[in-house]
Amino acid sequence: MLAQEDTVLEPGDRLRVLTRRDKLDEVSRYLGDSYRAISEIDILSFSLGLALGLLLGSVPIPLPGGVDLKLGFAGGPLVVALVLGWLGRTGRFVWGLPYSANLTLRQIGLVMFLAGVGTRSGHAFVSTLTQGGGLALLVAGGLITFTVSMATLVLGHKVLGIPMSVLTGLLGGLQTQPAVLGFALEQTKNDLPNVGYTTVYPLATVAKIILAQVLLAMLL
Repeated sequence: MLAQEDTVLEPGDRLRVLTRRDKLDEVSRYLGDSYRAISEIDILSFSLGLALGLLLGSVPIPLPGGVDLKLGFAGGPLVVALVLGWLGRTGRFVWGLPYSANLTLRQIGLVMFLAGVGTRSGHAFVSTLTQGGGLALLVAGGLITFTVSMATLVLGHKVLGIPMSVLTGLLGGLQTQPAVLGFALEQTKNDLPNVGYTTVYPLATVAKIILAQVLLAMLL
């Protein structure tokens, strides 16, 4: 891509610069030319953004009927991350993560998420399965998930014309399941599932947090 007046550079971008040979050092100092820097995380901006997200998630939002709504430790950082990602930078604070660091954190987060779910749900899963009606619940859950997933893929691809690679990521975002995104990335061998996932994941996550608390307040 040719650079324009409104071109925004991010850590990890690779540039080809046409200049005089005696200007190369000056260009490197101005633009940066450190392989190590594109793999490092700005701890200050990362920690500050995370702290703001946790603070927002703990703030009660009053709703009609005397009900307080909280975004929680998932919704708060997500909303703050969306805002900071839109801003890009504030003064000397760069809110974006280098691609390589982002990818590493994403892989570690996915492994930790799956490990956490397994260790917390393993005993409950076996207990439910061995008790009366457990197998029926498992089969019903599998059928519901399969039906909704297939309907989303068929309608999205055949009717709406969404590319299948993007659609698989979108499906993972609707389910708020990073494991689905990881599987989609492995199967498609490209980054298009990320496009669909990031498009719907924030809205789906915040909507689930809000609706769960609203339903709980209505039923109690």
